[in-house]
Amino acid sequence: MREVHRVGLIGCGWMAPFHVAALQSLGDRARIVWAADPVRERAEAVALPAGARSLTDYHKGLGEVDCVFVMVPHHLHHPITLDCFRAGCHVLLEKPIATSVEQADEMIAAAERAGKAFMVGYQHRYKNCVQQFKKILDSGRYGKPFLLEGVMDSSMKGYALGWIARKETLGGGVFFSSSPHLLDVMLFVGGEVQSLRMVGTRGGVAMEGEDTAACVMKFRSGMIGVARDTWASPRCRTWYTLHAACEKAHVTLTTTPLGDLARDAHRCAWVTRIVADGGTEEVLLESGEGLDVLPEIQHFFNCVDSGCRPQTDGHMARKLIALILQAYRDAEADGAN
Repeated sequence: MREVHRVGLIGCGWMAPFHVAALQSLGDRARIVWAADPVRERAEAVALPAGARSLTDYHKGLGEVDCVFVMVPHHLHHPITLDCFRAGCHVLLEKPIATSVEQADEMIAAAERAGKAFMVGYQHRYKNCVQQFKKILDSGRYGKPFLLEGVMDSSMKGYALGWIARKETLGGGVFFSSSPHLLDVMLFVGGEVQSLRMVGTRGGVAMEGEDTAACVMKFRSGMIGVARDTWASPRCRTWYTLHAACEKAHVTLTTTPLGDLARDAHRCAWVTRIVADGGTEEVLLESGEGLDVLPEIQHFFNCVDSGCRPQTDGHMARKLIALILQAYRDAEADGAN
């Protein structure tokens, strides 16, 4: 019989309701004990609908739970995660792992000393549509892929961004915060990266870092990857796109919100499709899957229960952040960002 995991939530911002909804769908596999946020009203807004306690100081609840979901501004990932491991908790941390490689190394070491699961939440790779997209390419049905493209299109103009607007707390710009969702999936699909270069610009969002970025990469397999990401879209259309040009056909995954994602959050309806086009369009998948964190949470609990290493563990997340930070350094040296 599987253990009922006692869960604490740290950080009650925009992502927290996604996690609450997913946890509540798991029935008796998990129970939310408390939700913590320094702003009491935010903590209560997340905790009360979940039948949990609200805290303004997460330290007071660490002894009551075995798993903690950390969903706080990026510059706080390092100290809060270390606190959780010192308290003997397993940790599911929203991406990125940290704002520096040195911080990431300390967090990985702390997890290993504590003997606890450490997973970083790159949720897209765990979704059914992405899993199916990779299986389709790996099957060879449409020939060898030679070009992989990823696009994320969002509009954050006019929103009060708070900590997201500052480089010190975000860690950079859109390439640091949002583009890793694309990059993680592209590495998941394409394998090891041989080289990566980025460029960035500002399209009108009131923030210190770039609000729009693009990068090109070469995989060790020989495939080329291109990723584009913006928070300055004049209008969000297809929010998330993965496209593979293969020898025999184009294979494209699209995920489109049917409402206003920023406003509707976890209540937003979606349509997701995978289509192959080698002259005649073939619909391979159609579903209502959207910004869904349930598969990653299930993977996390499976790893906690079995002792297996998560796919997006600290080491994987460190590799990705090191790649991104090196791309930033190269772009700054070239005047490309």
